Formats: sequence, structure tokens, C-alpha cells
Amino acid sequence: MVLPHPTNAVLVGRKPTMNYVIAALRMLTHEGLEEVVIKARGANVYRAVETAEAVRRTMANVMVKHVNIGSEEIVDKNGRKRRVSSIEIILTKSRKL
Repeated sequence: MVLPHPTNAVLVGRKPTMNYVIAALRMLTHEGLEEVVIKARGANVYRAVETAEAVRRTMANVMVKHVNIGSEEIVDKNGRKRRVSSIEIILTKSRKL
């Protein structure tokens, strides 16, 4: 069963990094969220880290709250099970400024 992703999540894929940075910034500013979760798997893990760092550098009051790393088992197109690395970076607005 596939669970829906939360509304404060940015799912990082193959698009340019700035697309995800803009999405996260929009959530933190215009939508007024206090916390954003950046998620990625496999070869896109580096892009999630770049996204989190760009958001953190852009907004002075944003900090990394927690980072979860792990691996997930997926079934590829050929029906074989594979393990892929995954990352979840939680960014939050700090109260201090």
C-alpha cells in the first residue's frame, strides 16, 4: 500500500535543483508552514542535500531539524527486488533572529 505524502513534503526527482528550492521556499513563505520535509531516493539524494542547503542559505531563519537516512526495497521494471538509498531532510523555521 502506498501512503500519500504529507502536504509539507518536497519529493526530489530529476528536475533541476532550483525547482525544488522554489517549491520549499514557497511552502515556508507564502503557505506559512513552519516545517518542510525534503525527500529523495537513489541517485537524487545529492539533489535533496543541495536543495536543503540552498533553502538554508537563502532564508536566515531556516535550520536543519533532523536528517533521516536509510534504504528502501523496491521492485524494478523486471520484477526484481532492489535496495535504494533514501534521505529525508526536515527543515524548520527557527524562532530566534
